[in-house]
Amino acid sequence: SGLIERTKSLKGCLSHLQTPSFSSRRRRPGNEDKEDPFIMRDPFLGDLAKLLCSKSVRLLGMKTQVITAPLSPLVRTRRVHTDEVIAIAVVLSDILGLNISLAMAIALGHDIGHVPLGHQGESFLAEAMGRPEFCHEVMAPIIAQKIERRGQGLNLTHQTLEGMMRHSGDLAREGMTQEAWVVNYADKLAYLFADFNDIAGRMRFPVSAELQRAMNEFGENQRERTTMAMAGLVIESAVLGRVSFKQSELAVKFKRLRELMYEVYPRVIEQNAEKIMRPILDFLTRLGVGDPFLLMVLM
Repeated sequence: SGLIERTKSLKGCLSHLQTPSFSSRRRRPGNEDKEDPFIMRDPFLGDLAKLLCSKSVRLLGMKTQVITAPLSPLVRTRRVHTDEVIAIAVVLSDILGLNISLAMAIALGHDIGHVPLGHQGESFLAEAMGRPEFCHEVMAPIIAQKIERRGQGLNLTHQTLEGMMRHSGDLAREGMTQEAWVVNYADKLAYLFADFNDIAGRMRFPVSAELQRAMNEFGENQRERTTMAMAGLVIESAVLGRVSFKQSELAVKFKRLRELMYEVYPRVIEQNAEKIMRPILDFLTRLGVGDPFLLMVLM
């Protein structure tokens, strides 16, 4: 509660770093009237509207978060995870004084590049293609710009596309917008506490005492834990003058929490991605109606 009280005096602390909507740039300038019959005053809100109606966002409702085809409707899919990232990004952007529309657009599109069976499926396809660099982060803007609208793409802004591509892994870099950094951290805050909720709570999967203690340091339930981490991020960001959650004592505890969770993930996911996906990939190859890898990515 003390951390949350401190954030009240920090409202708008990074507003001078907000990405203004007038600075947006379209990937294909000059075609707005043809591609976007209704030109919006806020182009980032326009990106959000396009993504909300996209096929790739629709598909997230049947894609794996941690558990594939969960029996309980309360266990998260990739779409539910996406909505939770949006929620956290909205609150953080509002407190910090950043562009909420841009943060929402990035958050909505950040995982549309995910393949079937989540990260396990991604690893299988990377090996099968002989492309170890293949990842959902890079695939997301490709789908948005090259696959959607029967190949015409959504014509999103550079800022939204960059935030989607750099939301995780080694692709995040200095110089990207503060809103992109917000989503980068919102993604981690969303999946870490929510996945624990599903794994240890709804699935009753046994976890170590150390992991349980580390979780409890952030609160007694998912809402308390997420709120505390968000408050810690706001305070550290205000001190450093940029979006950050790496250096504070709470950030160090969060990093350790992630390490403990990544010890659990491999034991929770039991499906053999290659056994499931190889026959489908072979069939798509024999079918010969298109690139079998691309077809599988879009499934």
